[in-house]
Amino acid sequence: MTSRFQLSVRVTVTLLILAIVPNLFITNSVQAQTENKSTISFEIKNIHEYLTGKSDKQEAVPAEPEVDPNIAILQNYLTQKGSPLAPYAEDILKHENWKLVLAISNGESTMCKHQLYHNCWGVGGAWNLRRYSSFVEGFSDVNRFLGEMYIAKGADTPEKIVRKYVGNPSPSWVRAVNQVLVQLDQLPLVN
Repeated sequence: MTSRFQLSVRVTVTLLILAIVPNLFITNSVQAQTENKSTISFEIKNIHEYLTGKSDKQEAVPAEPEVDPNIAILQNYLTQKGSPLAPYAEDILKHENWKLVLAISNGESTMCKHQLYHNCWGVGGAWNLRRYSSFVEGFSDVNRFLGEMYIAKGADTPEKIVRKYVGNPSPSWVRAVNQVLVQLDQLPLVN
């Protein structure tokens, strides 16, 4: 009912304008020509839009940014594991060695469930534990030094890392790290 009322008001106003304005336009135009003045005129460019209040033009709808499906997959995995790293899935995926860093967190702190100072990786050892301001900072640091001190030197599996990283050939650590590596390899991640 309100849209019909609005439409009828617009039609009425338009008809009044069309009835009155041409006479006004002609009067002003003749008067302006006799007095050597310029005329002022106006036009309605889109009568349909004026009458209905609706534009013929389609408004551009901004495209939603593409979301990496891997973020949701990893976040779901971490949530199922009860890991406090779940909200940081997007940041984790940005790191080159993310699978190994995440797997080591399982061997050291059960995927960050038992950690201090955002240090899920036991960096620094029991007496000199490194303190991180966030999980993201810790993850980035471990990714960096794993790349420089282990992977670059050929130590790229838990079996090759364990003796230097843990300080002894811990079979339970190797098992815990490998368990997560296998699980991560089985996730339906899109490359």
